[in-house]
Amino acid sequence: MSIWAGPLLGSWKLDLISILNVLTFAALFSVGIVPIYLVLKIKVRPLRLLSLFLGLFAIIHGLYHLADAYGQSFLADVVLEPASVAFLLAFGLYYSKKGIS
Repeated sequence: MSIWAGPLLGSWKLDLISILNVLTFAALFSVGIVPIYLVLKIKVRPLRLLSLFLGLFAIIHGLYHLADAYGQSFLADVVLEPASVAFLLAFGLYYSKKGIS
């Protein structure tokens, strides 16, 4: 029998997942603040946009984990997850266009 199985440990698993989601939110949000701050300080336009895309991805993906922790499945899965993927794709596409050359 698994450690996660059984009716007595079911609520503990849910609490652990919620705690991990909140910790992931805190980590991603704090990591995302740094590129957003750099957007305000950097004068080179391609680097500003790369920092903006990366920072927005981290912050929005952190908000996805926070919404998931509080049981907001629609907000997390339908709104925030596609938005974070869009910013990550924008970062990758812009980097492949401007960052390599």
